[in-house]
Amino acid sequence: MMRALLPWALLAVVSGGLVSGCRHGPELNPALDADGDGVPNGEDACPTVRGLARLQGCPVRDTDGDGVEDSLDKCPRHAGPASRDGCPIRDTDEDGVEDAKDLCPRVPGLLERQGCPIDDPDRDGVEGAADKCPDEPGPASRDGCPVRDSDGDGVPDEEDACPNEEGPVSLRGCPERDSDGDGVPDHRDNCPRERGAMDNQGCISASKQLVIIRPDRLELLERIGFAPGTATLLPRALPVLDNVALVLLAHPRLGVIAIEGHTDNRGDPDAQRAMTLARAEAVRDHLVRQGVPPDRLEAWGIGPDKPLGTNETSHGREANRRMDLRIVAPRARP
Repeated sequence: MMRALLPWALLAVVSGGLVSGCRHGPELNPALDADGDGVPNGEDACPTVRGLARLQGCPVRDTDGDGVEDSLDKCPRHAGPASRDGCPIRDTDEDGVEDAKDLCPRVPGLLERQGCPIDDPDRDGVEGAADKCPDEPGPASRDGCPVRDSDGDGVPDEEDACPNEEGPVSLRGCPERDSDGDGVPDHRDNCPRERGAMDNQGCISASKQLVIIRPDRLELLERIGFAPGTATLLPRALPVLDNVALVLLAHPRLGVIAIEGHTDNRGDPDAQRAMTLARAEAVRDHLVRQGVPPDRLEAWGIGPDKPLGTNETSHGREANRRMDLRIVAPRARP
């Protein structure tokens, strides 16, 4: 009896399985639209779920819920914007700059610096390798290094002839001294190692001084004369130049001296400049012969370009025909 019923039982199981697994049961009329999505049941792959015609009546699948359907989503299991094809924006350092555009993706930085931080530990505005003193604030003009003034006298060490002794700016940071005790400070004393008279620039009265040391120049008490129309020194010019040489040799840190030749405006300007240069070179050559190092002297032919007075009067023209000795660069302390 049981053996006779077995085929019927198997048929019932198979039939039930076909009905439950079929997407279109007998109750769904192929011509109708059970889910109301505009796709007839006979053509609807999902007849009981409202969908889209282009998907055969099935709904859009968006596994990660980011608004980008799975068929177009390159990262269907990770939510991301449509502008990135459904893939998430990655920002490892969480600085607001996505990794793809972040030059420093593992270090928080600024948007305007493409995700990199400001590399300025001393906060002086000079960054990275450009800052030669990264742990000490300093101006950009000094590559981020501070102005150092060891003795606190207002003169930076690099310009201070006496960086460990306080002194005025006018003396390049050195204190005022009077080595020979004659009442004339060394920086104004033509003879700083020999006691002399205050009214003779610190030298003995028997050696009349024709030069006065000023902060920016050597003032000559007598004119340097030349033979007319030439660069030949007149004999009367030699004593004042010899005095200049002695002063320069007594003050090795006084600086580089620019010997400037000037004249009035009569004559061709270029010819005047050439002549004043030749005269300045003649003065320089004489000082070198007296022992002044050549690197302390520069010859400049200014010509008529820097008059002291008017060229409309004979007195003014005479004032303009001159030799100036200016201190243009202080020498480093030996």
